Amino acid sequence: MKRPIWLSRLIVQALLIALGTVALSPARPLSLSSAPPLDDAFVGRVYVRDRDHLNAVAGELDIWETHREEGYVLAAITSEQARWLENLGYRVEPDETRVAALGATAALDPRFYYFDHQLPNPNGRYVVDLLQEINGRYPQLTELVDIGDAWMAGQPGEPDRDLWVLRVTNEDPAYGPMADKPAFFLAAAMHPREVATAELAVRYLRYLTDGCGGEGGYGVDADVTWLVDHHVAYVLVVHNPDGHVENERSVANNRRKTMDWDDGCSYSAFWGVDLNRNHSFLWNCCGGSSGDPCRETYRGPSPASEPETQACEAYVRTVMKDQNGPNGADEIAAASPITTTGILISLHSYGDLVLWPWGFQGYGSAPNQAELRTIGHKFASYNGYNADGTIWYDVDGAVDDWAYGALGIPSFTFEVGPEDGACGGFFPAYECIDGYAARDFWAENKPAFLYAHRIARAPYLRAYGPDVQSVTFSALERLAADIADRRYPGDSPQAVVAAEYFIAEESAEFAGEDGTGVPMSPADGAWGGLAESAVAQVDASERGQGRRIILVHGQSEDGTWGPFTATFAWVGQRIYLPLVVRP
Repeated sequence: MKRPIWLSRLIVQALLIALGTVALSPARPLSLSSAPPLDDAFVGRVYVRDRDHLNAVAGELDIWETHREEGYVLAAITSEQARWLENLGYRVEPDETRVAALGATAALDPRFYYFDHQLPNPNGRYVVDLLQEINGRYPQLTELVDIGDAWMAGQPGEPDRDLWVLRVTNEDPAYGPMADKPAFFLAAAMHPREVATAELAVRYLRYLTDGCGGEGGYGVDADVTWLVDHHVAYVLVVHNPDGHVENERSVANNRRKTMDWDDGCSYSAFWGVDLNRNHSFLWNCCGGSSGDPCRETYRGPSPASEPETQACEAYVRTVMKDQNGPNGADEIAAASPITTTGILISLHSYGDLVLWPWGFQGYGSAPNQAELRTIGHKFASYNGYNADGTIWYDVDGAVDDWAYGALGIPSFTFEVGPEDGACGGFFPAYECIDGYAARDFWAENKPAFLYAHRIARAPYLRAYGPDVQSVTFSALERLAADIADRRYPGDSPQAVVAAEYFIAEESAEFAGEDGTGVPMSPADGAWGGLAESAVAQVDASERGQGRRIILVHGQSEDGTWGPFTATFAWVGQRIYLPLVVRP
């Protein structure tokens, strides 16, 4: 049952008083309705004692980084905000190494552009054009869906920018009804200054269709082919196109919010609503957002008040099943069942983090906390990020909290990129996307995206099974697979005790059930290690000539089967296409 908000806050205050500290209910916000010029802003360190001390003001701050060990957060603030904080007893110091981040006036690298014909891209490269191009090349695999308009489209004389989702799945009915296919939803650029995120979303779309960087590609990569045939991916490339265009004009705009200008903020640099504080589940529940329309964390006037939020929530509800019961927007349901299907990832930057519900602490842990933690640790084992699960301060109205709280599906936030260097911050060098600089954001996150896609049929269950790291099929019809449990130490890694394979007909829906495939043998003669190599001699001749997809998965010692990984095999003609799939 939901704990009343007032009771949670009363308990916190009572504990603080008992400890001899100041009662830290959220501080009275400083109004920015008559905001100072943007050039008055600076990047400063706000020193805090602990999470409660930070939470008393965090809802009003544009926090960029958290440094727990050093006891401060980095935030973009005005001098008036600094005086407000100091009057409350906080120590504020300018961070000289970050001052340039607000002082830059250059246009955004055109390779990061979205689209707007009023602001031509000198490279002639538009994300929407790319989506339309992919959609045109793969009419049986993709559908480009306009799920709604951005805020400015509803204003007279303003540009009409759409929110586009590209759906990727094989539409042939032989692969089963689309509504029954497990779904993976990937969303990017909710905060438009986080420009790297849309690039990752685009690359995953290319990976599932044309291929990206010489990898993937439908009909070329067995894993991609299997996933596209028997799953469905929904990719929202740019959630906030109005704001993105503002950053294309100049990175100095540092636009985080939408362009909604009618909520009472009189200064254009601070217009807008933070879409990741506007979602309807437990909106404004926990001091993790601001009611001041000039704040960067402004939650909007009401739950899901913004057209971008409404479009996202409505569309996700049409493609994801509600699996946690008939709870309302202000009630936390019981834990979702282990058979829950579907998964969502929202891409943000920066900090190299994997986060999951809840974004606030007043209601305790999420009912599926153990499962969310296990999945989050699996993601981190692939992309190398820190899997803390939560940041150092409360957030309410976030999209991952809504997707999990309203529908019960496991939902995550990836904070892409480091704090420092050419690849750090909100506007990293474009070369960081593909590894031509110090980092390779795409190579880091591709295996995590693939893992989410693979486990989408039953993520709460599959995450407890081992993962197939590679699969090969040789000209001697010998199948080999490397299988391991990738969970973090301390998260009860399990030994691998079995493996099996299925030959999936490409012309019909695969209906393999756990434990009904052809058993494989341990290469070293005995199961029981955290990592095992499995082998089998495959007799596929009875299937007739042609290419087949072979699917392999392993079983942990607690009886749980992990997700499938695929390889191609040509049978009947003695022509073989070996493929190593390395997540």
